[in-house]
Amino acid sequence: MPTLTWDDTIIAIYFLYGLAFYSMGLALLVESGRASELGFARSMRLLAGFGLLHGAHEWLDMFEYGFLSYASLTFPIWLSWLRLAILVTSFLALLAFGEHLYIREAYKRETTWRITIGAFVWYALSCIIIRFVYNIDELQWLDAADVLARYTLGVPSGMMACWALWREREIFRERGMGRFDRALTISAVALALYSVVGQFFTGSSVIFPSYIINSDWFFQVMGFPVQVFRAAMATLVAVAMIHILRALEVENQQRLDAAEHAKLETERLSHSELARLNAELQTANDETARLLREVQRRDAVRGELLQRITAAQEAERQRIARELHDGTGQALTGVALGLRGLAAQVKTNPEHVAQRLAVLESMATTSLGELRHLINDLRPPQLDDMGLVAALRWMVNRFKDQGHPEVRLEVHGNPYPLPSDVETTLFRIAQEGLTNTAKHAHAEHVSVVLDFADQLTLTVSDDGVGFQASGLQADGVRAAWGLAGIQERANLINAQFEIHATPGEGTTLVVRMSSLPEEEADHAY
Repeated sequence: MPTLTWDDTIIAIYFLYGLAFYSMGLALLVESGRASELGFARSMRLLAGFGLLHGAHEWLDMFEYGFLSYASLTFPIWLSWLRLAILVTSFLALLAFGEHLYIREAYKRETTWRITIGAFVWYALSCIIIRFVYNIDELQWLDAADVLARYTLGVPSGMMACWALWREREIFRERGMGRFDRALTISAVALALYSVVGQFFTGSSVIFPSYIINSDWFFQVMGFPVQVFRAAMATLVAVAMIHILRALEVENQQRLDAAEHAKLETERLSHSELARLNAELQTANDETARLLREVQRRDAVRGELLQRITAAQEAERQRIARELHDGTGQALTGVALGLRGLAAQVKTNPEHVAQRLAVLESMATTSLGELRHLINDLRPPQLDDMGLVAALRWMVNRFKDQGHPEVRLEVHGNPYPLPSDVETTLFRIAQEGLTNTAKHAHAEHVSVVLDFADQLTLTVSDDGVGFQASGLQADGVRAAWGLAGIQERANLINAQFEIHATPGEGTTLVVRMSSLPEEEADHAY
């Protein structure tokens, strides 16, 4: 009985070798249309391309080394180039699979294919350089190109795919599919061995070290062809990958279970839980209605306050007009009539004219002083020329001169410039506070404190009769319109207004500035 040799079984080896990869590629291609959130599922079309192309390449090898050798036919050179193109394309597909899977899972973005394109360019340049450096014929160049494809593309692509699959194990565990950990490990290790060992032992060529360490050397050392090792690794990869495809079914089942669980949770809501949700919704509706009423009440108060401010402005205009008419206007009329009467006596009675001119000068000076007081009441020039602190000092001194209670001004911290609208508002608030104190508090001492330390704060306090702070509102109508005006002014400059009052213990008004907007602070300085 004749003994079988490796040459007799090489056809079967190539057939099984190609069948393993082709079956894996076909299975991956069929399953690649499934919807999945796994990065492996989005990349496996590239791995399917590798399997189909590599299987076709091995069947061409089977065709060359099997049937043609037995028939003593020459393998066409164009078919050899086609086989090489298929081999290179399959390795590029495997490299693209590893790059795509790794980039998607590690960086959560689409790949730019830099590694794959760079590897192909390097391989093409290497083939051109080898042709001209060694000055070899076409057949030798073909063998060298085959060796270069395995060295520069086969080994890196297998390692890249191995690394991507190895990292994929953690993704599978996070999704509750740890059962596929072993299959991923086997496929990653088998691809690494297939690329490093299987592609390192190539046919002989002019490329180092293939003319020393090649498939013949492997056969002499190991006792069997390297194709057997490649076929074994291909079988392991194919079986493991086909097993991993079951993960797509498991993922779909997880989705169905999650949907069913959500449905059951929805149905499990009891009447008490629904009632609780309805109660919370009713509470939210009541709170919304309360806030709406509060907004409406504030709008009504603001409208009435605007009417009172308008009326106060008209009253102030009437007062100024009356004072101008009764005081300054009458004085100026007297000066004009006196000057007219003296014009006729300049030559006839100069001594009398000199005496009357002194009287008219006194009347003009008095009118000028009254006019200056009116101007200061409208807006003190110190506020524009020297700032808030100087304007407050002027107001406190004027308050003392008018016979009001003793007033003390304190300034804490280092004063710094403020926006014009802020200084004006704080001055008017202090003015309104002193006016309220003079009219209602019956106080003996009043303190005005302007604090420039940590947070700009204006405080007006007195030792008067005080009042019940909770009584500021009655039936939705505000009684203290002066305080309401202070509140509205504070709102205009984004400040907080506080009232601390107790009957018999005095009143304290506090206006605390929030931080100035950045553009206003820059403008102020």
